Amino acid sequence: MFIFRLQIFSLLLFIGIEGSVASPTNTAFPSTIIEEAKTTTEDAIKHDSPQTIDQKEHEEKRQQWDCTSESNYVQEQLALTSTLLEEGYKITHKQKDLAADEVILVLGKAGSGKTSIVQFLTENPKLQSKKVKAETGEFIIDDGEKIGTSATESFTLYPELVNYNSTINFCDSPGFHDSRSSAHEIVSMDIMKTITKRFKRVKILLLERYGSLQYGLSKDSFLKTLRHLNDFLVDFDRYREHIVLVATKLPFSYRMTDDAGVVPEFITDEMHIESILEYLNQTELSLTEKLSQKISKKTEDFYQKAIRLLQSFQTRDENGKASRINVFRRPYKSGPLKNMPLLAKNRKSLSETIMNLEYVVVKENDFDFTLSNEAKLYLECLLKLSNDNYKNKINELSFILKEYVTQKTQNYTSFNQISTELDLLYSALRDLSENLDETKNYNQFFEKVQSFISDQKIPSQYNYNNRLQTLEKIEEMLIKFVDTSTVFIPSSWTLPIKHLVKSVGSEYEWYKSLIIYIEKLSSYETQKNKTETYSAIFQNTFTVTSNLMAVFMDATGSKNVKQFVDAQADDRRKLEMETITKTLLQRSNITCDANGRLIVKGFLIRLSEINSESLIRFHCNNITLKEVALLAVDSVFLDEDTIDMFQEVNLFIASPKWHVIGQRRIVLSGRTGKKIYENSLLGNGKDGKPGLPGGNGGNFVGIGLQFSNGENLLVESNGGRGGPGSNGGKGERGTRGEDAEKKLKLGIYDKNYTFTKGVATEKLVNSFSSSEIQFYASGDYCSSCCSYYRSEINLVRQDGDCGSDGSIGGFGGEAGFGGLPGDQQLVELSDSSQIRFESKNGTKGSRGSMGGTGDQGMNGVGMICIHVVTKYESYTSNLKSYWKCESTDNTTCNTSTVKDKPKQILESQHFTSTGIQQPAPRKSPDFTYYSLDYSILLKRHSNHMIFSEIITDFKGAMEKRFSYDLNGIGMLFFQDNSD
Repeated sequence: MFIFRLQIFSLLLFIGIEGSVASPTNTAFPSTIIEEAKTTTEDAIKHDSPQTIDQKEHEEKRQQWDCTSESNYVQEQLALTSTLLEEGYKITHKQKDLAADEVILVLGKAGSGKTSIVQFLTENPKLQSKKVKAETGEFIIDDGEKIGTSATESFTLYPELVNYNSTINFCDSPGFHDSRSSAHEIVSMDIMKTITKRFKRVKILLLERYGSLQYGLSKDSFLKTLRHLNDFLVDFDRYREHIVLVATKLPFSYRMTDDAGVVPEFITDEMHIESILEYLNQTELSLTEKLSQKISKKTEDFYQKAIRLLQSFQTRDENGKASRINVFRRPYKSGPLKNMPLLAKNRKSLSETIMNLEYVVVKENDFDFTLSNEAKLYLECLLKLSNDNYKNKINELSFILKEYVTQKTQNYTSFNQISTELDLLYSALRDLSENLDETKNYNQFFEKVQSFISDQKIPSQYNYNNRLQTLEKIEEMLIKFVDTSTVFIPSSWTLPIKHLVKSVGSEYEWYKSLIIYIEKLSSYETQKNKTETYSAIFQNTFTVTSNLMAVFMDATGSKNVKQFVDAQADDRRKLEMETITKTLLQRSNITCDANGRLIVKGFLIRLSEINSESLIRFHCNNITLKEVALLAVDSVFLDEDTIDMFQEVNLFIASPKWHVIGQRRIVLSGRTGKKIYENSLLGNGKDGKPGLPGGNGGNFVGIGLQFSNGENLLVESNGGRGGPGSNGGKGERGTRGEDAEKKLKLGIYDKNYTFTKGVATEKLVNSFSSSEIQFYASGDYCSSCCSYYRSEINLVRQDGDCGSDGSIGGFGGEAGFGGLPGDQQLVELSDSSQIRFESKNGTKGSRGSMGGTGDQGMNGVGMICIHVVTKYESYTSNLKSYWKCESTDNTTCNTSTVKDKPKQILESQHFTSTGIQQPAPRKSPDFTYYSLDYSILLKRHSNHMIFSEIITDFKGAMEKRFSYDLNGIGMLFFQDNSD
């Protein structure tokens, strides 16, 4: 609670050092203080009170008050305040555990004897009576440490609880308006306020010097005490019946007469009390008379309360004794007070008066403070300096924040980073501005400011934390004495913050638009036509602003051009916009070396950039494509199925982000083995050749962090199908059968028919064409002839020999082996990609067929012949003999189906595999070349304002998974492949 007081001096010195100067001519003191002082002065003037001169002096001092941080007086008071607070903390800390349920609160002006009476009533054995230096017969009380001798300065600076018995404590309080300094007065009242908050039940012991309670001796002294009491007690009338008036420093005196023979009469306590009662009565009458005069409402209210209290003091008990008034005498000789019987009697009387008084229950805020005009001026000055300093601190904070924002917008590493940070800062500043408008005091205001600074980790050359602790505590002190709301106007203080909120909001909106712009330009829809868009915006060395604006407005969806126009007027924003556009729309770098390695490097790469035969031939200059590497700094778009040229190709894809557009296939599978054709073998019955092996599948290696629509991609690295075996050659043709003519010449024939009767020659000849030969013979006698004749016909028929069977055909070639699958590896640095993979051995090709059986040899030509002999019976010699022959088909040689059975049996059991080739040995992928190249590519762009975040995430994920940095990515594949 009290440690803040130790820091007030630091704050106030800080105010001075920082030069928060309040011009004396412009000092705006709280209106309540000024009005109070003005009212008091007017009242004093009206009533021709001695207070008139004091108030005039106060007004003059206020006008001449050098309320600046450079003022020597202010600096002295600041230093003194710091010392007093430190001492006060130590004292109050020692008594923090003392009970405060029932407290006798001792009040009075400085020097009225408060500490003396407390120590006297609690029977402090150290109390001594000492003779004053002047030989006047007067004595004072002293204990060597607590009780002073000044008549105007209270030795008790801080309230102190002093134990009376097990349930009751005295509270020795500082004097009203300690005259030592404003610092003394304010600090003592500050700590007094803290102590009194612990009270639960209270009775008050009001002390006044006896001389001030005698009519005509000190006319207004007691009235001033009552004014202080009225200021201190918020509910004056509720406490009125719980106050005892004690006249202090009462000497032991005698009433003298001119008669030398009469013994002087000792003036008793009761006599003094009656004198006091008379004074109180006279004062009551005087105040009642003043009520009829023209006075202020405040003064009238005070007089009425004072009158009621004076009447209460004059109350007598049933014995006619004043029960609410007593006296505290001075010692009458040197030595310990405990050895003085008269003082012991005085102690008993005082104790009875006090203990007979009833307690009053303390409510919250029952006690207020009373301060001298000088102390009020000091408070006014503190308030003014603090207020000016707070304003300077707000302006300073605004400047620091502006510098902070400027540094952010000049030194950011990525658009995502600056957008995120400005978003957080903007939200925090907006909340801060709203919260500051709702604050009620300095403490709340700067608590929120400091919380903002700490949360945002804003670097500053000033230690706001320590300073704000001090600001908080001095305001606690200020608000106990003055109304800070008259100068505390948060809305005026927060104006620089509001301007800053607007500025940061503008920056945030700009970078938020840039993020949207980046996302749009990075989308596949834009990337499809990026070359044309780039050419339309950047022509030669000039930027076509209208085209750039159209692209920007389309991407950000903005309906007004203000943001774009503002950007064109701001060199930084203009450069940022053009840099983004050039970066995201530029072409990828495509190269192809003499080894058939096609490499694509870029920020955003589309597979369609190279996925055509014409493009590949263009880039590779018709060199056979063997390897393809897609190295993307940000994203790769797999937007087409691969063409046939990708078969058996090794493919390496490295990109933080993968986007699969539609349903896609990457086919790296081996090609089907070729078939061997040997035309020279056809027809000779030789065996067919085995099929060639299928090609091996290409290898695939990929690495990525984020995958979009991965389930729509299939990567195939299957071995190619084996080639078909060639068919066996057809068997040789069988030999030709012999013709029937040869046999006939040798007299060998199969059939001979003889007819001896006459035959009609025409009919016989015509019958050769019939499938069945029919002969017609008859014995006719010519009617003109003299004798009988007959004809002898011989029919000869002979088939040619059948041609021999053809030979069996050659065996079919064995099926070619399927190719081997390629290796497939995908390094997923985050969640599963859901990409599908297929890597299988190629299937065998088809076997060649066995050659067909050779054709049967040609059959020999058959012959049918007729031998006609005509004879007359009367003659011994033939009259006529001739032959007629004709070729015939061999109808007895039919093709037998049995001849093909050996071929079917052999074909099912044997295929020739002589010279069959195995698939090429499979080679594991060595992508070290590409991985190291990719590492260099990412390192080169690791600080790129667009891509730094994704590269950082990619690198971090790599290191987290594999425990080495991105430069070791090549070793990843090497190690994995060696396992």
